[in-house]
Amino acid sequence: MFDWYTHLCDYHNVTKEEALSLGTRSTGRTPSLPGNDRCPVVSNMTFEDIWDMKKRESDNDVFDFYRDQGSWSTFRQCVRHKDMENLHISLFNFLINNNHLNNNSHICEYGCGVAPFITTFMKYLKTNETAKLNFTLTDVDCDHFDFANYRLNRIVNENKLNKSVILNFETIKPESLPKFGNKKLDVLICFEVLEHVPSPVSVMQNIKDNMNPGGIYIENFIKHEVKEAEETGCDLKSARDERTEYYIIVNEYFNLLHPSKAESKANPNCTRVWQRNSIQ
Repeated sequence: MFDWYTHLCDYHNVTKEEALSLGTRSTGRTPSLPGNDRCPVVSNMTFEDIWDMKKRESDNDVFDFYRDQGSWSTFRQCVRHKDMENLHISLFNFLINNNHLNNNSHICEYGCGVAPFITTFMKYLKTNETAKLNFTLTDVDCDHFDFANYRLNRIVNENKLNKSVILNFETIKPESLPKFGNKKLDVLICFEVLEHVPSPVSVMQNIKDNMNPGGIYIENFIKHEVKEAEETGCDLKSARDERTEYYIIVNEYFNLLHPSKAESKANPNCTRVWQRNSIQ
């Protein structure tokens, strides 16, 4: 069994205490973040300062932000998700108990960052020579995606999961969408991602075209007030503008399993579980 910090500390050569400090959120902080050969050292800037380093008008400019921030989100996501393991486990228990994870299932964590959900799942995955799961991880070219690759491959080797797990890493590039390989998706998790993508509608079209009927789509689409979103920086106006159309498409091609429609309407930021219908 592993903890939240060991792989992170090894990857960025910091102590547990330093990792916790670097990843703990607070307003106006300017941490001195470590780097490596592929990750710039970042210091004396807030998250918003990094966003404001240049105009983020094109998709390329937006994608550059995730490289410009260095290891900021790597630490921040690891610290945040260390206390969310029960959420990760509850989602996977739902998938297992309802027979959505079987031999050769294809599971994707979309816009995965440090891949917290699949990391937790693999933490408790037992070696099984007769069953194999296919995991696809997608994100832009950045430090937190590099770290996800490093950590998951270490877990596979350390937990002797080579015969149970196939890992596939798909880098999302400006004006392109991942192809997910030759096997259609059985499960896709998209957690706190859609508010940051240039076109949630394009993402949704790509997902529904690449998912098997009966497949499970777990998503949320954080809705900030406009002023809050503008201050957040990487929440994109183009994403806000497509929110209504995005959910029209989701409702056409997926059936809502959880929560109820009333709860979903009352809480726009809730995590929803959908099942792909047979409409082509």
